[in-house]
Amino acid sequence: MLSHDDLAKDFAACFGRRHHLPEYRQVEFCSKKKKLSFGTSEPDAPIQLPGLLATEMAFSLLEGLLTSAHPDIEDLPSWKKYLALPRRSGLDKVVAEVYRILRVCHLAWALPDGHIELDDGLVRIRCVHGRCAQFITLSTMGLELLESFVLFYLDSFNQPHGQAYVEAMLAQYFTDIVAEIKGFNDEDRILYQFNQTLPMNRHFRFDNDNPGFRIDGEQLCIEIGKRFADPARYPVDFYLVFDNVLHIIPVEALKEGRLALNRLPLWRARMADGVHLPERFRARFGREVNVVGLPMT
Repeated sequence: MLSHDDLAKDFAACFGRRHHLPEYRQVEFCSKKKKLSFGTSEPDAPIQLPGLLATEMAFSLLEGLLTSAHPDIEDLPSWKKYLALPRRSGLDKVVAEVYRILRVCHLAWALPDGHIELDDGLVRIRCVHGRCAQFITLSTMGLELLESFVLFYLDSFNQPHGQAYVEAMLAQYFTDIVAEIKGFNDEDRILYQFNQTLPMNRHFRFDNDNPGFRIDGEQLCIEIGKRFADPARYPVDFYLVFDNVLHIIPVEALKEGRLALNRLPLWRARMADGVHLPERFRARFGREVNVVGLPMT
């Protein structure tokens, strides 16, 4: 008979994409002087490494996308590909750095002297390539965030969010990825880090397609109300039609519910006609109108 633990694992493997479970990541407030104690595993029990195939696939998919967008880099070695990637926007910069991180994982996977191990809760990845020591030490959550970054980036081309929204979200992923990296080295040694101009809640988002708003001088004012005023608890995306154009505005872009009109084009949705969302969004916004005073039966 299967144990509850076995059933839970099978259930998660089959239906995990439908679940929204908490994400647990380590955070330190001060220098740690001692560690928690843990039980020991069976002497012959194999050390379980994370799903490295998914990490390798993430690298391949990202490299394929970048190569198709910039055909001139196709025949370059991976390091020169990284150097040749554009840096015109914040989005370009974080994508290039994630490619660089995944490249080290890929080299250790592909080269004969590559070494990948799980030690004291950290994944240690290293190899030698082009007479340069390549290594990265990070948490298993760091690997999952790298894969999630690539998935979000690939899927963003099929979503209506504008570039500013995608850039802010991926910048948040990158900030969290860097926090999970404990050591790194490649040809340039130090990872680039960037000032995060718009921190975003990437864990969950609320959709609001009927915001009340008004124009006050040169500012757009969205009526949020006291109940939803905390953006940490209610990270809302406002789907707002202005001048017959749909905009998707994250609450983090507002200051006390206000947005300068000259910044509104940053949040213009990406659709062919500027108004109609893809049909698949109907399930996210479909609802019946409740009649006040009648029972909800």
